[in-house]
Amino acid sequence: MLRPDESAGQGVDRPADEAPVPAATAASWRAAEGQLFAAVLGAPEVYQRALVLVGTTASRLRLLGPSTQALLGAAAEIAALVREVAAAGGLAPDALDPDLVGRAALALRHREVVGEQAAARRLRVLRDAAARGAAWVVLEESGDWDGDPLAPYRRLEAHVASGRALLVTARPDEDLRGSRHAVEVVQVDLATARIEASPAATDAPVECLSAADREAYVTAYRAAVGRPGGPLAPTADMSDSKRQSADPPAETKGNLR
Repeated sequence: MLRPDESAGQGVDRPADEAPVPAATAASWRAAEGQLFAAVLGAPEVYQRALVLVGTTASRLRLLGPSTQALLGAAAEIAALVREVAAAGGLAPDALDPDLVGRAALALRHREVVGEQAAARRLRVLRDAAARGAAWVVLEESGDWDGDPLAPYRRLEAHVASGRALLVTARPDEDLRGSRHAVEVVQVDLATARIEASPAATDAPVECLSAADREAYVTAYRAAVGRPGGPLAPTADMSDSKRQSADPPAETKGNLR
């Protein structure tokens, strides 16, 4: 399998403007979002006005691009930006707190920025892998590889030429004593590196009994994709989401030892 030290996705430096927003700051933005809409829930007209103001303010923030530092800079004057947006759109803030509206808009835009930055990192990794002639590359990886309920595992690895990708996970089971291992086929857009649903109707998530079974399935799938003229998955049966074991097909078992 692709281990961390073999993937182009590990150790890729983030540009300075992709540094994370401080956790406390991001939490305050999310809290403001919840507080704002909870306060106006019983007043439909005010609720609608709040939606428009938050959305329009977020649109202005989008003009700053996917920069964390620019977003933090805008936060310092966010109330003034909301007043400007309201005046330009003929929207009277009335009982709406411009600072609360602004921080709600920051929360919305921050979620978008995080996704845009992640896609940009995936795209850099994909391009680097293509330049090196790699067949597969790990785009993202976090958590405990073996499966730890307290450190859920997630890995996204992609076939560089096609963008067909495997989302490999180990999530806590219902009693939080073990992990549920699974592999899901998705598609990574080669132009944007955004993650999309698999175009194949048969690519349902596969549940596995262990990390070893999970990785056996991954290895078999990668071998099938790389085989000239071969199918995209080892066997149709292995795309059954109810399957509890990920034994690779007989033709690939010898390659997994």
